[in-house]
Amino acid sequence: MLPFATRYPSSHGLEAARRPRSVRAACFSLVAATALSAGALFPQHVSTATAVKEAPDAVSAAASLPHGRALLRALAGGALLAALAVAVRTLIRRPSLDRTWDEDVGIITPVVNRPDGSIVFSRVRQWTYTRGAVTSKHYFEGVYDPDDVISLWLYEQVLGLGGRIAHTFLVFEFPEAYGGGRWLGLSVEARREVGETYALLGGMLRAFEMAHVWAVEDDLVRRRVEYLDYPLTRYRVTIPADQVASLFRQFAAETKELAAVPQWYNTLTKNCTSVLIRYVNTANPGAIPWHYSFVLTGVSDSYLTRLGYVDAASAEPITRASLAVAPLR
Repeated sequence: MLPFATRYPSSHGLEAARRPRSVRAACFSLVAATALSAGALFPQHVSTATAVKEAPDAVSAAASLPHGRALLRALAGGALLAALAVAVRTLIRRPSLDRTWDEDVGIITPVVNRPDGSIVFSRVRQWTYTRGAVTSKHYFEGVYDPDDVISLWLYEQVLGLGGRIAHTFLVFEFPEAYGGGRWLGLSVEARREVGETYALLGGMLRAFEMAHVWAVEDDLVRRRVEYLDYPLTRYRVTIPADQVASLFRQFAAETKELAAVPQWYNTLTKNCTSVLIRYVNTANPGAIPWHYSFVLTGVSDSYLTRLGYVDAASAEPITRASLAVAPLR
């Protein structure tokens, strides 16, 4: 640290040399600013919380040094360059289908349309869970006729911001003849790589590709409730059966395209809720006008209720306690 300190004029050199901790703290403000930027894209490697906590002390320390303002300007310039580097990286990064994915989002279900109008879904997820553990990992192939759809159900998982942020997914109900696959769900998710954890900010900066998870209802629900201890609320979607069939076809087509052409997940513009609504509007143009709940997804149930698409009276909480005393269906 002494060579750095002796750059100051001689009248201040000794004082600066006696305060190496302050110099290190001042330099840390650049590290903190860089960490804030890097943490947005690499949350599994960088602790942005530490950077936020330490940065104010670092800035105060820098200001107390000789020529502290000049140092702070230099540090601010470094932080600006770091932010610019993140922005450039965000713009030039391209989505991929070929990464080392977390297993639960590792498969984009292959979809094949048959001449008779039915749709073949290969590798539909049917995992089982207990509290804190995955007990089996099974996939199956199912053939579904969209015209056989009976009902549509919406699930909501509250995540944060006082209930304003939530994950949503849909479940299509088919006749009993479909057996264990009669309740088929689609969850649009951020496709995490091994070692990654989802971050809202990273979701705005092309940190995650998009995944379509086709799975049986029991898998999607128990993964969240039993395994992860996230309560859910289930609603009946009140639209005619022919429109539900159109939605099913549209969703299958979107999955087929995603399996060939990767897309970015985006917290604001292409999230679990807004993507599903876009598919609805593709099948039935103008059905759901834009609303802030496409971003604040936790209030989407209220908006859809006002539009007449969700039956609020059907709301049913699904918790560990409820699953312990009664079956899901």
